[in-house]
Amino acid sequence: MQIVVRHDEVGRWWWAAETDRGQTAAVSVLYESRTDCMRGLAELKVEGPAAPVTYAASPGRWTISSLIPSGS
Repeated sequence: MQIVVRHDEVGRWWWAAETDRGQTAAVSVLYESRTDCMRGLAELKVEGPAAPVTYAASPGRWTISSLIPSGS
């Protein structure tokens, strides 16, 4: 499991927990700032699995119909 932090072109941030196979296990809500996202992620790390945190290299996008981030 790893946690991937992403952002979109307008500055909203979210994290996604991904399995070793690249499947999405959980997705956060959209945060209006990186700081807010990191606070939410800190709460997850207290309650959730021990997992490394990585950052996507480029902005991702929300797929509104599925509420699962797509892109990288």
